[in-house]
Amino acid sequence: MLKKFQKKVSAGFIAILIVIGCAATSCSQDGGYEGAAPAVPTDPSKPVIFTDFSPKEGAVRTLIFIEGSNFGTDVSKIEVSIGGVSAPVIGSSGTKICAMAPRRSSRGDVVVRIMDENSEVVKEHQFEDLFTLQAALQVNTLTGKVDPQTNTSSIINGSFEEAEFQNPWWLEFDIDEEGNKIIYCIDAEGMAALRKINLTTREVSTVFMKGQAGVQNVKSMLFDTPTRDTLFFVDDHGRGNWNDRHQMPHMFYALRNESFRRVYPYLYAQTSYSAVSMSDGTLFYNTWQSSEVYKARQVFDEAAQMWDGKALFSVRANSSDHVFMIRHPDDLYVYMTGFNGVYRCAYDKTTKELVSSVLHVGDIGGGAGYADAPGSSARFNRPRQGVFVKNNEYVAQGKTDVYDFYLCDHNNNAIRKVTPDGEVSTFAGRGSVGIDGQVWGWIDGEARETARFREPTGICYDEEEEIFYVADRENKRIRTISVE
Repeated sequence: MLKKFQKKVSAGFIAILIVIGCAATSCSQDGGYEGAAPAVPTDPSKPVIFTDFSPKEGAVRTLIFIEGSNFGTDVSKIEVSIGGVSAPVIGSSGTKICAMAPRRSSRGDVVVRIMDENSEVVKEHQFEDLFTLQAALQVNTLTGKVDPQTNTSSIINGSFEEAEFQNPWWLEFDIDEEGNKIIYCIDAEGMAALRKINLTTREVSTVFMKGQAGVQNVKSMLFDTPTRDTLFFVDDHGRGNWNDRHQMPHMFYALRNESFRRVYPYLYAQTSYSAVSMSDGTLFYNTWQSSEVYKARQVFDEAAQMWDGKALFSVRANSSDHVFMIRHPDDLYVYMTGFNGVYRCAYDKTTKELVSSVLHVGDIGGGAGYADAPGSSARFNRPRQGVFVKNNEYVAQGKTDVYDFYLCDHNNNAIRKVTPDGEVSTFAGRGSVGIDGQVWGWIDGEARETARFREPTGICYDEEEEIFYVADRENKRIRTISVE
C-alpha cells in the first residue's frame, strides 16, 4: 500500500508524514514498515483487543492510528474500512495500526478485521466513535504514465493506468450520445494528436493525428455554442501578415456525426490562436499580429472568392501576443488571457459585436509576476485556458454576474481564481514549498498546502460532479481538483 501511495506524492514527503505521525503517537516500527523485522500475524493463543483510534477527524490521507493489542505486524492480514471504503494500511507494530483516510468515506464508521495465517477472520471490530472526514479541496492524478527515470512519455492509448500523453495542452468537456463523459485534449502544443479521454469507461484513445486537411499547429479548440455538434480548431500556421491571409486555413472543423475523426478547412486568415462562439452563433477569432480581434465571415473578397473577418480592435494596441478567448456562459462578455493579464470585452447583443477590451486583472504594463491581489495589482505569468464556474452564493445574493473564472497560470505553476469584481487568488498549486524550496512539481494532496503542478495550460469543468480537470503540461498528466 505504501508503494502505491508513493506514486501519488514524493518519497520524501510520505517519509516525513510517517516519521512525524509515528513519533507523535509513539508508534513503534518493529514491524510492518519497510526495512523492519519480518512481519508476523496475530498470536492465536491471545485475544485481539481494540481500545481506541485517533484522530477522530481529518481530511483525505490523514494518518489514523488504531490502538490495542495482538494485531500482528503483517499488514496483508489487516483490513481497515472507513465509511465502507477500504483504507490503506501502512503499517502495524502489533499494538498500533497505521491506516490512511480514504476518499469518499463520509459515513465515518471505522471497522477493522484481523486475519490469521490462513486469511480467516479472527476478529472484526467496529468502533462506537466515528471518523469525520473533513471537506478539503484535493488535487489528484487522473491519468498519464511517465517513465520515472527519464520523465519521458509518448502518445499511447489504453486504460487510465496505461495511457501516456506527450504534452497535454488544451481541454474541452463533452457528453456523447451514449451519455459518456468525455474530455477532448490537444496533446502537445500544436496538436500532434487530438486525444479522447472517456471518463465513464476510463479509456484514452486518439481521435486523429496532426496533418489532416493541412492542420499545422493547433493552439486551441472550441465547440460551436448553439448545438455543440461542431468542434473548431484554431491554427497557428506561421503566416502572420495580412497579405498572406488567403494562403492557408487558420480554422478547421470536425463533426460529431463523424465522431470528430475527419477534419475540414473552415476559414482562411493569418495565424490565429483562439476563437469564441456566442450563443447566437456569432464567431470571433484573434490573431498574433497586433493581437487583433475579428468577427468571422463578414467581408467577401471577390478576387479571392473567400470570406474575410471584420477587424474590431486590438487587445493591446501595437502589441502581439498569444491571446486566448473564453466566452462568459451568459454572453455578458468574453475574457481574453494574454499580456500577463485577463482582459474583458463586453458583447453587444444588438450589433452582435465585441466591444474594445479593458484590462480586468493583471499588470497594466504586461509584466510577468506572481501576486494575489485585486485588479491591476494582481500578477500573472503567461495565463492560458480558463473556465467559468457558477457561484451559488452570487445567485443567492441576486448578482448579475454569478460566475467565477478559473484559469491556468502557466509559468506560475498554479490555477488562479478571478471573481467578477476582479479579486485574484490562487486556487490550487504551489504547495509544500518547505520540502525542497520549489513551487513546481508533481504532488497530489490538499490543493493549496500540498499540491503542485508543472506548467498547467488547459482546464475544463464537470458541473454535475463539481470536478475540475487540468492539463498538466510538463508533468504529462491529467489532474483533477475537487472537494472531497
